[in-house]
Amino acid sequence: MRALSQKHFIFASNINAKNNAMKKLISDILFACKRKCPACKKGSIFNSWFDFTPKEKCANCGVRLKDQDVGDGAVVMLIFLLGFTVIPGALIWEFASAPSIWLQGIVWSIVSVLTIFGLTPIIKSYILVLQFRHRK
Repeated sequence: MRALSQKHFIFASNINAKNNAMKKLISDILFACKRKCPACKKGSIFNSWFDFTPKEKCANCGVRLKDQDVGDGAVVMLIFLLGFTVIPGALIWEFASAPSIWLQGIVWSIVSVLTIFGLTPIIKSYILVLQFRHRK
């Protein structure tokens, strides 16, 4: 009976660890949507919504944001995301209603551009938050 309770404790602790990791992941993603400094959580990371490069340093706390190199990680993630959503979406729409090719070109171009401009700063902010946390 004792071995059963030890196994149950290990299983329960694994579930708690997974729940905590999921909560941390969700809170990190929600924080990245705000695009704030990972150190003070107040200053802005980017100059504007369409500027994809981080500021030299945070205006609020002075931490150097350029030292945390995001690289092409956000772009690669967007390529995968768009590849897994736009192509199946276009194929499903094609087989369901057979719209003209120019209409599909316009619609999926707009969807792709809006996704790129909407998610690139958020994904870069998320990577910046992770790098800041793990490189301290």
